[in-house]
Amino acid sequence: MFESHLYIFKTVAFALHEQGHQTVLLLSEGREISPSNHYRLLRYPGIFNSTTSDEFLQSKMRNIFSGRQTFVELFDILDHYSKNCDMIVGNKKLIHTMKQEKFDLLLVDSNEICGFVIAHLLGVKYAVFSTGLWYPAEVGAPAPLAYVPEFNSLLTDHMNLLERIKNTVVYLVSRFGVSFLVLPTFDRIMQKHNVQPEKSMHELVRESSLWMLCTDVALEFPRPTLPNVVYVGGILTKPASPLPEVN
Repeated sequence: MFESHLYIFKTVAFALHEQGHQTVLLLSEGREISPSNHYRLLRYPGIFNSTTSDEFLQSKMRNIFSGRQTFVELFDILDHYSKNCDMIVGNKKLIHTMKQEKFDLLLVDSNEICGFVIAHLLGVKYAVFSTGLWYPAEVGAPAPLAYVPEFNSLLTDHMNLLERIKNTVVYLVSRFGVSFLVLPTFDRIMQKHNVQPEKSMHELVRESSLWMLCTDVALEFPRPTLPNVVYVGGILTKPASPLPEVN
């Protein structure tokens, strides 16, 4: 639903088109996007159009990034994501159309968790773009809690003992939320629509072929990463202009 995330997929579609591949973007009806010969569009009746999506997310992000009501706002966003996913998975005509396309690969936005479910329904491999919220735990790029602040902890990399304890608590709460609240929500959607073969969201997340992190090591803290984790932070930047000549 984020405009910047849509920009990522448009950029990738352009690159794939240049290599002779065909790309299809799955978007909700009413979601505005400029026409292009680099991709085709497949629409579905979702809960958001461009206007309502932007207004909803902007209001949530203001509270989240200011450290206010973070978990309340995140779970409200999750509730909307899950309702949208329920509409997609329950849309038999849409799923049949996607299966007829015989895709080779599905590119998933990790914030739009339903992408994992769609890939499982289609029986295709999938690669994931992540803006950082989904790692280190789910991806396999562990963050040392002694000096890597958790998202929205409002801490820095210089922490005393009490701040490290706070950072650990924030980490445990977020992992608890992901494991026992977020992923089970989508497990229930798969159970509701009898998605076969049965797999848990934990399994689907960990079976991703590739994780592309939309950040850069120059902006991050040192951490070990698995071979299927790559940094692609430059994908959201424009090519640098040439430096002016110096006389």
